[in-house]
Amino acid sequence: MYFTAKEMQCKCCGKGVMQKGFMDQLNVARGLAGIPFHINSAFRCKKHNADVGGKKNSAHLLGCAADILCTTSASRHIILKALRAVGFNRIGIYKTFIHVDCNPYEIAAVTWVG
Repeated sequence: MYFTAKEMQCKCCGKGVMQKGFMDQLNVARGLAGIPFHINSAFRCKKHNADVGGKKNSAHLLGCAADILCTTSASRHIILKALRAVGFNRIGIYKTFIHVDCNPYEIAAVTWVG
């Protein structure tokens, strides 16, 4: 709906498929937010994940994570509110982006600041 397959693919090799449930939820959040979600990183191959310092068991490797560009407190508030409203409960808040995932191997709901 709001996202193209190309913007969700690995930045180094162009491969990867995102999980449908994750994408459905992300699209609903984007609609609720009413502002664009610019994706910095979504699916990652193992090489790219290692190159960017991603966790060994990163949800990006599974196609169930995205990093959304976010550089202002106003957009951060809107994006976080929308992600929470649709049920995302694994969210990382960083200086220039918000990480969101639904990693099936990480059961605990958690919000962190990086």
